[in-house]
Amino acid sequence: MFWSSLYHWFKMIHLIAMVAWFAGLFYIFRLFVYHVKHRDEPSVVAALITMEEKLLRIIMKPAMVVTFVFGFAMLYVKPVWLQYGWIWVKIVGVFGLVAYHFYAVSIHRKMAEGQYPLTERACRFINEVPTLFLFLVVFLAVIKPF
Repeated sequence: MFWSSLYHWFKMIHLIAMVAWFAGLFYIFRLFVYHVKHRDEPSVVAALITMEEKLLRIIMKPAMVVTFVFGFAMLYVKPVWLQYGWIWVKIVGVFGLVAYHFYAVSIHRKMAEGQYPLTERACRFINEVPTLFLFLVVFLAVIKPF
C-alpha cells in the first residue's frame, strides 16, 4: 500500500517536471529563430541571450533533472516494468530528448559568442523535433504496447 501511494506521488512530480521541461524544449528553438533573425541588432541579441540562458538554467535543466529523478524513482517502485519492451523504447526516446536538450545548450553557447551555425529556417524546423518525442514517450507510457 505504501509503495503504491508513493508511486502516485512520484508519477505526479515526474509529469509536472516533464511538462516544464517540454515547455522549455518547445520554446528554446523559437528563441533561436528570433536570435538569428535579429542578429544585427545588439540590444535584441543581448535580451535574447539573457532569455535563453534563464530558460536553460532556471527552467529546463532543473525540470530535466527532476523528470529523471522521479522517472527512476517510479522504476525503483515498479522494477517489473524493466521486463517490458515499451519502457526501453521510452528510455531511448528520453535520451533522444536529452541529446536535443544539450544540442540546444551548444547552439545557445555558439550564438552567445556571435557564431550562427543555423539558419532561421533550420531553427524553425528543429523546433518541431520535441513534438515527435512527446508523441513517442506519451504513447509508450499510456498504451504500453509491447
